[in-house]
Amino acid sequence: MNYYRLLPFPNQEDKFENFKRNNSVSIAWDKLGDVNGLERADIKKKFLESYPEESSNQLVPGFFLKLLEMKPGDIILIPYSNQYHIFEVVGQYYFDVQEKDISLKHRIDVRFLRTAEKNEFSTKMQASIAARPTLTSLNEYSADLEAFINNNSPMSVSQKNSFTFSDHEGSIVLSFSDNISKKRIEKFFNKVLDQI
Repeated sequence: MNYYRLLPFPNQEDKFENFKRNNSVSIAWDKLGDVNGLERADIKKKFLESYPEESSNQLVPGFFLKLLEMKPGDIILIPYSNQYHIFEVVGQYYFDVQEKDISLKHRIDVRFLRTAEKNEFSTKMQASIAARPTLTSLNEYSADLEAFINNNSPMSVSQKNSFTFSDHEGSIVLSFSDNISKKRIEKFFNKVLDQI
């Protein structure tokens, strides 16, 4: 099973609601046409022929290889509106020639699973999710994602001022009294981080 992060803005257009409503996700570059069965070199050649003005963008062939590798059961996380939306892949890549919207032609069918708040995951994972490329691997965070999908969110709040964070690397427990400000908690964390 593989885990991916996909941005919902093919051709710089917000398509998140389309993704969720149509149970399919997409990436741009419709002029490439169907890439089924193509190798990286073929995709790169076709990309340069179709989009000569983007010759410096060397990441695009990799996006399509990831799309071609996706299989049912894989997980796609889509960051949107300060939340993370988790989808399960239920089909394989196809090029929808009937689709009128050019941003939605390269497709993978998905099923919506859950929505998470950003702070339910580690800051390291959040930084990986915030990476710029359209489509990236999150395999490094597979244990965290599986725990969340299976209703075992890594972050739990047992009381108003008591938090537990657990993932495959270990656990952190934090408790504090009612009169502690966010500023003092931040100062505490900075001191802890200086000691590590």
